[in-house]
Amino acid sequence: MCTVSWLLNDKGYEVFFNRDEQKGRAIAKPPQHFVSNDVQFAMPLDPDGGGTWIAMNNQGLSLCLLNFYQGDIPDRPLISRGLLVKRLAPSACVADVVAVLNDLHLGSYAPFTLLVFAPDLSATQGHVIAFQWDGHVLTQRPSTEPMISSSVAYEEVMLARQNAYKSIMTEPRTVEKAWAFHRSHVPEAGYKSVCMHREDANTVSFTHVKVTEHDMQMAYVDGAPCKEGPAVTTHLQKNIPRLKLVASEKM
Repeated sequence: MCTVSWLLNDKGYEVFFNRDEQKGRAIAKPPQHFVSNDVQFAMPLDPDGGGTWIAMNNQGLSLCLLNFYQGDIPDRPLISRGLLVKRLAPSACVADVVAVLNDLHLGSYAPFTLLVFAPDLSATQGHVIAFQWDGHVLTQRPSTEPMISSSVAYEEVMLARQNAYKSIMTEPRTVEKAWAFHRSHVPEAGYKSVCMHREDANTVSFTHVKVTEHDMQMAYVDGAPCKEGPAVTTHLQKNIPRLKLVASEKM
């Protein structure tokens, strides 16, 4: 189970992600910096699979991945879905993400939903892009808030979290309300709540990505967000292409 929501504004976008995992899974490492193909990116690391579930790069592009438990798992040796996000993290634009997805043999991955936040995404431009691999075909699907994954009672959980979202994220929608939504225990602390608590699994971290015209930051809270633990914040300077408008300027 995981829950993703977002806010779009005039200067960019913000992403909020609750990661839910089995209690026996290794504790993830906080966000670290990487460089590939001259692109800097930041992401937390899953020690078990070596990949991640959320990443941002200095081009302004961000990615989120949720397991799609309702799909069909391919009958072959599988590659960790988190490694897919790590491979896509250096993508400069949405077209690069699509090109990599088209070149991959997705039959080596269990079903997933991939959210792509474009570098120029804002309240007045673009929309959140969602791709879904169901174990047979990759399709683009509507992105509606909140996006969730659940291995237990999916329809029931989705309805409960949608209701919580509607009751908390009233206008004006703010960052404070988004944090409150991701800490919430509506209707009670359990498998339905956004901050999820089950005997075998629970929400293990919360990540907040903020992208503006010039700066990117990732705030990471290790542990259930309802405990309001400290956030570790990582920054990237957004790479803005420099236009050479003066013909006499030396190259």
